[in-house]
Amino acid sequence: MNTIKEEKHLSFIQKIGYGIGDAGSNLSWTFIASFILIYCTDTLGISSAVVGTLLLISKVLDGISDVFMGRIIDATHSKMGKARFWYFISGFPVAAFTYFLFSVPGSFDQNTKYVYVFVIYTLIGAVFYTMNNIAYSSLTALCTKNQKDRVEMGSYRSLFAIIAVLILSSVTSGLVENFGGGQHGWSMVALIYSIISLILLEIPVLAVKELPAEELGDGQQGKEDKVGFLAAMVLLCKNKYFLMILGLYLVMYLAGGITGGMGIYFATYQLGNPALLGTLSFASLIPIMAALPFVAKLTAKYGIRNVCIVGHAVGVLGAILIILGGIKGNFPLVMSGFILKALGSAPQSGATNALIAEVDEYSYLKFGHRLTGTIYSCSSVGLKVGTGLGTALCGYLLALGGYDGTAANQTVMAISTINWSYLLAQALLPILSIVLFYFLKVEKDNRSLRGKQVNERK
Repeated sequence: MNTIKEEKHLSFIQKIGYGIGDAGSNLSWTFIASFILIYCTDTLGISSAVVGTLLLISKVLDGISDVFMGRIIDATHSKMGKARFWYFISGFPVAAFTYFLFSVPGSFDQNTKYVYVFVIYTLIGAVFYTMNNIAYSSLTALCTKNQKDRVEMGSYRSLFAIIAVLILSSVTSGLVENFGGGQHGWSMVALIYSIISLILLEIPVLAVKELPAEELGDGQQGKEDKVGFLAAMVLLCKNKYFLMILGLYLVMYLAGGITGGMGIYFATYQLGNPALLGTLSFASLIPIMAALPFVAKLTAKYGIRNVCIVGHAVGVLGAILIILGGIKGNFPLVMSGFILKALGSAPQSGATNALIAEVDEYSYLKFGHRLTGTIYSCSSVGLKVGTGLGTALCGYLLALGGYDGTAANQTVMAISTINWSYLLAQALLPILSIVLFYFLKVEKDNRSLRGKQVNERK
């Protein structure tokens, strides 16, 4: 006779402790994604197009390593669990290589600078950050089976990520100048961020623990260890929802890569003050912080998919206001658009991790195999490939517009390219996300599959 076990809930402190890790992650990766291009063009004096190409090549390699790391996590058995062990050890090199990336020796010639940036960027992205991010994301599914807990973990994660991004966008340019600017300024700022990042990255290790495999598999030993790499790849390709969630991440970070990469240029050359990047960030992130506490209740009542579709519809309206405000030079209209767009993206920010857990559950219910680490690799693949594509596009667009990082003044063409690239990219995420979420009916399919299994047991 089957008995239904009550799902264990995580405490408030555990969810907060888990979420803090994303602040550490963003002090590394978002710092890199937002400032590596302007560091290379304006401090190292190297070509934006060449840097963009190198970063894109690196991200292709990075995307391949993500899937391998997911499989390694699935096959891991340690006293700390599958993912927690890898998350713990990876925090140290993530922090160290963030510092190394912004500390290019001044004695290097131009070609050596290209090689240095490519190698360090690839090591942190394809190896260490891959290990860290996939393990961190996988903990959402491995620490609890309760969907509300998973949404709240994602919400706290997003909350602390936003705090880190706001700090980065508000103080980085000023800190670099306070430390004397140039190479010394960037190295000192990178050192500070790296130390803080390491401390914050290790907090989730103390906050949460993974559930036993038997509990994750509803009392049955999971079958993930019996699946070889090629068989796992076949299962991923058969899982339509994995492909859709991967698409969501690619869209999210492609748009973020363009707006993040162009943001500092937009604030510097269009708004005339790089510090205004912080103002734009506040307008695009504070509303998410305000909305995140309501995401778990809304998704529990209406479903993750439905709430996200409505949210992104609001985001489309916000993007329209941003573009119109940018064309007319109406800054209050631009800010209003950012607020609306941010409110619309809050459901996806808070609930995506829980949605990936549903995709993993679909794999278990449909194909009989739980591939948690491999499926969660979509978050890392999307993040890094999407960001890499976005950053590369920024480099190409800057080169196309004739941007010269060493020039005292930029041409009208260069500034126009910066403006239009930044403004139009605002509409990418909400429009394409609505299309993907429309077909992402994994919650409904999981309920149907569970009901079918219950009927078969009777």
